[in-house]
Amino acid sequence: MRYREVGATLGYLLMIFSASFILPMIVGAYYNEGALYIYKAYVIPFLICASTGCIMWYHSRNRVRNLKEGDAYVVVGLGWLIIAFFGALPYITGGTITNPIDAYFESMSGFTTTGASVIDPAIGNYLDVYPHSILFWRALTNWLGGLGIIVLGAVILARFMHGGVYLFKAEMASTSVTRLRPKLYQTARILWGVYGLLTALCIIFYMGAGMSLYHAVCIAMPTLASGGFSLHGDSIGFYASPAVEIVAIVFMFLSGVNFVLHYRFITGRFKDALNDPELKFFFVWVIFMTSLVILGLALSGTMGVSGILRDGAFQAVSCATNTGFTTQNGLALWPPFVHLILIFLMLTGGMVGSTCGGLKMSRVMILLKNLRNGMIKAIHPRAVLSVKIGGKAVPETVVARIQILLLIFIMLFGISVLLLCASGIGIVDSISAVASCMTNTGVGIFNPEYGFHLMNPFARIVLTVCMWMGRLEIFTALIVLAPSTYKR
Repeated sequence: MRYREVGATLGYLLMIFSASFILPMIVGAYYNEGALYIYKAYVIPFLICASTGCIMWYHSRNRVRNLKEGDAYVVVGLGWLIIAFFGALPYITGGTITNPIDAYFESMSGFTTTGASVIDPAIGNYLDVYPHSILFWRALTNWLGGLGIIVLGAVILARFMHGGVYLFKAEMASTSVTRLRPKLYQTARILWGVYGLLTALCIIFYMGAGMSLYHAVCIAMPTLASGGFSLHGDSIGFYASPAVEIVAIVFMFLSGVNFVLHYRFITGRFKDALNDPELKFFFVWVIFMTSLVILGLALSGTMGVSGILRDGAFQAVSCATNTGFTTQNGLALWPPFVHLILIFLMLTGGMVGSTCGGLKMSRVMILLKNLRNGMIKAIHPRAVLSVKIGGKAVPETVVARIQILLLIFIMLFGISVLLLCASGIGIVDSISAVASCMTNTGVGIFNPEYGFHLMNPFARIVLTVCMWMGRLEIFTALIVLAPSTYKR
């Protein structure tokens, strides 16, 4: 591995990331939170992050041109760990979360768009306890992690150096990157432009539904990022507004759609966008699973018709897109059948090229079609079959890679559940927590009055690793953890 190239690239990304501390400074100044608090919470982390990045960059600034594809995977994997570290500093230096493990958990949850929180939801309105700027920072970490702060860095880096191209590929390693322009950095720039446009529209619609500007911004950013951080212990249920819930459902679904399709739709290529096979499958899948959730709630007889339709549809879309917003805190009281459906939705996730976690719809399609082919071959051994998506055959190497990914995912899922159970957490809560964190969803189906904030430190460390691996979609995380990576 080329250590100097990796170090220089990480330093460059930290310099870019350090600029994000300026925004909560502005919010803190607007809400008169005091110069001392702003200095401790944001200026100090800004200086530490920027100076660290400058030192790393300056030491090997001329070596990034030689960054290779294998090194880029290391940069992406370590980048999320390092950025989460610096992202945790405002919580610690500002006094919001003083425990380093909890602060790192909160930061990793934000940047991986998981939305799991160590803040006690019993507080109710978080603005009664915490400054506006730190809650804005939580929402901003969700938004920056949505399409990836590393992709944002690649947009600039690839402009004048070759290394950014490999970063973009490594960050989007789960897919065959669709080029919207000849150069990958141009594609990344377009995707971030679409992301920003949809975020602005979401803010406008939330304000139209009755939210203040501050609330609209702090909820819209996690919505488009499939993040799930909110300003109240009751999440979206705090607003008790059908209009807010409808806006959330629409934009949560949009966040689960491949952003390349958004671009095609915006540029008038409606037919290309609407005829995408993965989009069709995703739409039918969400409708079908939402119907099962509503049916399960109806059969339980514990809710009225209005509650069944509103809460059932909202929670299904929230889990299907790995957003993690809720309208009810009593998910543990819902029928076990519904719990299984919601966990299944977390595991499958949204579309490739979206801000969602999980296995992704295209992989689910390939696995199902390969399963069908396997059953046909069992009956007709001489049949020659291939997996086709949109009329095009999927290479067998891709099918094999997805099968390996599924197997590794199941193994890591089981190991994580065992570790949580060993730390004293019940089996149901362990499965729920691991599913929530490894798919970057954030909502847990816990026992009443239980949650991430009550878990022991060891469990939170395990779940932090789960969030990181889920964000990197397993393979990149394994590359970073493999000793052989550093012997090249």
